Amino acid sequence: MLAVGLAGCGVIVPDQTPFPPLTAFIGSTDAVARLYGATIPGIEAIAIHPWFAIRAAGARTFTRWEVWQDAGGPYGHVRKNLMSASSHVGGGPSFVLAQLRGAAAEPIVEFVETQSPDYPCRNRYVLFPGPNSNSYAQWVLEETGWDVTLPPTAIGKDVPANCTP
Repeated sequence: MLAVGLAGCGVIVPDQTPFPPLTAFIGSTDAVARLYGATIPGIEAIAIHPWFAIRAAGARTFTRWEVWQDAGGPYGHVRKNLMSASSHVGGGPSFVLAQLRGAAAEPIVEFVETQSPDYPCRNRYVLFPGPNSNSYAQWVLEETGWDVTLPPTAIGKDVPANCTP
C-alpha cells in the first residue's frame, strides 16, 4: 500500500484509493471491518486516534467502537457510537488504515462487538504513554490476529492491555 502525507501534517497515511466511502456498502450484505484513524487536535503532526467501524453480515448500519479520553456510558472509556462511523475527531479528516470484507471480517466484527465492553483497560486512560485509544486498537489487532501495523504516530500502541479492574 502506498503512503502519502496528510495535508499540512507530518502524519503518513495509507493510500485511500482502495477504500470507497461507507455509502458504497449500501445494498451489500457482507460483513465489514474497518480500522480508521484521524489526527488529534493540537498535536496533529505527531499523533493519531484510531477506531473500528464494523458491520455484521446482513446488517444495514455500521457501529463505531473506540476508546475516548472521557469515560461515559456502561463501558468506561470504551465508547460505542460516540460519533458516526467515519467522523473525524477534530484534527483533520479521517482515513482508513485497514479494511476486511466478507468472511475475513466476520471474526473481527464478532470480537469487537462482544469483547470491547470488557477491554481490560476500559476504566483507565492515560494520554501518554497509555493505555489510550491506540492501546485499545492494538489489543483488538493482537487478540484477533488481524495483521495490521499501527503507524509510529499511534502513541500508546506499545502499552499492554493488562490493566486491573
